[in-house]
Amino acid sequence: MPAHPVPRRTSDWLVPVALLLLAFIPVVAGAVRVTELASGPAVTPENARFVAAPIPIVVHIVSVTLFAVLGALQFAPRLRRHRWHRWSGRIVAPSGMVAALSGVWITLFSGRAETDGNALAVVRVVVGVAMTAFLVLGVRAIRRRDVATHRRWMVRGYALGIAAGTQAFTQAPWLLLVGPLDVPSKTVLTTAGWLINIAVAEWVLRRPTPGRARPDQARPDQARPDQARHDPARHDGARPGSARPDHASPVGARPDFTSPDSTSPDGARPDHARSAARPRRPRADVST
Repeated sequence: MPAHPVPRRTSDWLVPVALLLLAFIPVVAGAVRVTELASGPAVTPENARFVAAPIPIVVHIVSVTLFAVLGALQFAPRLRRHRWHRWSGRIVAPSGMVAALSGVWITLFSGRAETDGNALAVVRVVVGVAMTAFLVLGVRAIRRRDVATHRRWMVRGYALGIAAGTQAFTQAPWLLLVGPLDVPSKTVLTTAGWLINIAVAEWVLRRPTPGRARPDQARPDQARPDQARHDPARHDGARPGSARPDHASPVGARPDFTSPDSTSPDGARPDHARSAARPRRPRADVST
């Protein structure tokens, strides 16, 4: 029995809803952290660095939340056709940059957890700088009205920014089967979350779109508009892409008006052609 196709309106929301579910874990964890800091918690080894300097972590959590939630809605095709996409994008891009740079600040200046090694710190700085660069390139592209390039860079930036949700899934099996994370395991599993997201983003960007062929794969009978305008058969009443009549001259060729059988564009023979075709009368002998 053939499977029923998913309705268009439903399929348009599959990707945004999936991204919102992926962002649910880090968003909730961030909300719990902000609530804890606002209530004046007791200082523990896990939260000591955040209690000592709460502003960077609060800025990071708020910006990441805006970036993750509004960024997921940017993938809804129905919303991309409205002004909402443009106006919300003016919040998404700055929020992502703030989230990336605040993450770099926390890594460098807010201390480290016991399971955070030097290698993980380097990876976090590289990811933060790369995410900022991707978003800047995306903003520059849309200012040039280059929508395709804008989409590619923004997808890559969002993939890095939402990796906290993927990292929850990469770390969960270790926590369930082995136990608490140590420095090597946390470094590997956290880095794996970023690598998985960027790999999925590249796959989405590079896969062929169904029903749309690339320009270099277009069929010969499907002429592009710029080719149809210069198709000689079009000027002879034929459809673009059809065979050119035998009498049609090639593009750029000039008619030979010196031939007696040729005609000028207005349908009349040129003077020199008529004189060449007219038989000459013999001259009368006027000699005496």
